[in-house]
Amino acid sequence: MIVRPLETSDVDDVVERVRTRLARDAQRNPLLSPHFSMSHFANALNDASDQVWIALDNDRIVGHLYGALLESVDYGHGAWLGPDGVSFDTDDVLAALYGEAGASWITAGALEHYAWVFDDVEDLAPWYELGFSRMHLRGVLALEERRHHELTTGYQLRRGGPDDLALAIELDHVLDEAQRRGPSFSTVEHGSRPEELLEALSDDEVHHYVVEFNGRGVAQCLTFPLDARRGSFDKTLHVSAVSVLPDHEHRGVATALIDHALNDAFDADFEYAETNWRVTNRRAARFWTRYGFSPTYVRLHRTIGSS
Repeated sequence: MIVRPLETSDVDDVVERVRTRLARDAQRNPLLSPHFSMSHFANALNDASDQVWIALDNDRIVGHLYGALLESVDYGHGAWLGPDGVSFDTDDVLAALYGEAGASWITAGALEHYAWVFDDVEDLAPWYELGFSRMHLRGVLALEERRHHELTTGYQLRRGGPDDLALAIELDHVLDEAQRRGPSFSTVEHGSRPEELLEALSDDEVHHYVVEFNGRGVAQCLTFPLDARRGSFDKTLHVSAVSVLPDHEHRGVATALIDHALNDAFDADFEYAETNWRVTNRRAARFWTRYGFSPTYVRLHRTIGSS
């Protein structure tokens, strides 16, 4: 087996490999979009040819791997693989590809490696053998009807905005506190970056929903149209930053809040909703799956030097 950088003559074969793989994913899970623009992806490969690795066996392509190098406040200097970023005929092909690509990422200072992989034992096993572990799940829900949970007496729901920045920061800290508890033990501090929240609250496409009790904000969520990404349908709404003050938990506040947000999305002709949750956050996992979101892809993670 030979592993080398992508060449122009490889592009068509890689495009077909990815098209076939994504079509198979969509067949196995109808919440994944089968749409795939072959020409758009071919152009993307050509633009990033020096970052794409190809595995060959007897001059036949048996795998490819591409990881975008990104700097993130939350996730550090890392390499990110999307669902279209890898294909391999055998586990050994993946190992050979990752051996070469990973070495180049490490040389570039990227020690955090992430990969979105179809959430199935067979698909995940080769990555576990390479030292990756489950980090986040992507959940999807088809918006086929309006929802009917209402807030109980004493609670009111309203739309928020830039004037709610202080409240948004306070409730974001609630989410951080929940993530810091075991078994998640997250060290990410969303609430420490108010400039990002203010930008979101000022964006016309972002909807900020606030639940109040006796005039005080006790819960929130943010929604926005999801940008085009592999495996996601058009007309998909992303739901994020859902948090409820501890004193107001277990009263149906979160369910009614999400119902209201998704009813607005349904009325605006959105067809799907997506959200992510940390796999170690068992409460979040139970809430989202009981609500009706189904896992599609799982984000795997490996930190070089930690194992």
